[in-house]
Amino acid sequence: MQNFQKKYIAGWLTLGCLLAAFTAFAHGSGDTLTTTLSNAYPATHNTGSFADFPKMHPLVVHFPIVFLMLAFVIQIVSFFVFKPNKMQGGKELSWVILFLVILGFIGANFASNIFHGGDTDLSRLGPVTRATFETHEQYANYTVWISGFAAIAKIISHFFYKRKLVAEIITVVLMAGPVYTNAVTGDKGARLVVAM
Repeated sequence: MQNFQKKYIAGWLTLGCLLAAFTAFAHGSGDTLTTTLSNAYPATHNTGSFADFPKMHPLVVHFPIVFLMLAFVIQIVSFFVFKPNKMQGGKELSWVILFLVILGFIGANFASNIFHGGDTDLSRLGPVTRATFETHEQYANYTVWISGFAAIAKIISHFFYKRKLVAEIITVVLMAGPVYTNAVTGDKGARLVVAM
């Protein structure tokens, strides 16, 4: 049985690595990083320093996206690898999920509030771009709130209910929320980058 679990985990890790590799092709049809950078920034502003970025938001926002999605995926995998209501085996994985969802919540809060992309002058935006910006902001706030509730649910499930199946199911349902709101937020953010 132990050998089966190792192969199962190795299979999921391999699948995760393949999925991560495919995301490298998500930024356009054949554009290279050099082409993208040379088109996006003049040579005088392409120094490779933090001064090239007027806002830190694009650099910070990707961490909570990854943390929250990983927490969700690992939480689902944990149902098949370890029995949630048994103390042996699943405890370590529960700790990983707990840290990922808490870091995702903190990162989402930082990206949304502290390292915010800046208030756009809405009066200069067209109606479509303004609606896109407002939707982006709305779903970013949803991500912060729902990931906070998911973190609280995971804390309660981990410490108080000792990872009972019902508590873990409630937690994974709450973790699905930020995955969806992250997708909408990211889509609207990408549209804003192209529009501005």
